[in-house]
Amino acid sequence: MSPVKLAFQKFTYSTRARSSMFSKFDPLKDPLILVASIGNPSPQYDNTRHSVGHFMLERYCYKRGYTSPLEIGPYTFKIKSNPDCFMFYHNKGFMNESGKNLCEPWNEFRRFATQKGRNPVLVVLSDELDKDMGKLQIRIQNSSARGHNGLKSIQNVIGKGFTSIKIGIGRNYPGGGKDSDSVSKYVLGKFTFKEFYTLKTQVLLALTNVFNVMQTGAYIYNIQKG
Repeated sequence: MSPVKLAFQKFTYSTRARSSMFSKFDPLKDPLILVASIGNPSPQYDNTRHSVGHFMLERYCYKRGYTSPLEIGPYTFKIKSNPDCFMFYHNKGFMNESGKNLCEPWNEFRRFATQKGRNPVLVVLSDELDKDMGKLQIRIQNSSARGHNGLKSIQNVIGKGFTSIKIGIGRNYPGGGKDSDSVSKYVLGKFTFKEFYTLKTQVLLALTNVFNVMQTGAYIYNIQKG
């Protein structure tokens, strides 16, 4: 068993109304999954904890062969040379403006997927302070953002019809409290050597396992009740 512990939210399928930004799913069509990372701009914030989603997206694409660019409108996505059901996008701008910056790339992707006869699916990679480094949590559609400003921004602009994969960064600073100065300094700090190793090994393996099951339809169509 992988040393990475995955914390999965209980879920059920529902036909609850979705935001107009999200297409209704056709059970006869295969998914086309857009994995979008959110964080702060490169290169200033590269390898910082708050941008761990960007780091893991780039690492996964490099290791798994998603290195071919695909331009759709003014936006560039990453795919394999022999495309499968995944496309990857490194969201631009600051974390707090994730929704505004992801809205148009998502719209372009939706049109592209629909033209290809596929169900457009959005999966967001983000950081998570309240999970230890090395742990992942999957949050299905209609889940609470739980105070995460990037996810709240996406929900406010696009809606709640997306799945998120939250990558634990822990609260490994003196006191481990929630005062804003300590949190800001920590999340904007660079990874330690130990954290780099954990991300490149354990978290990469866990993320690979999650994507493997998502391509079978797991998690991506499920909606949180309430």
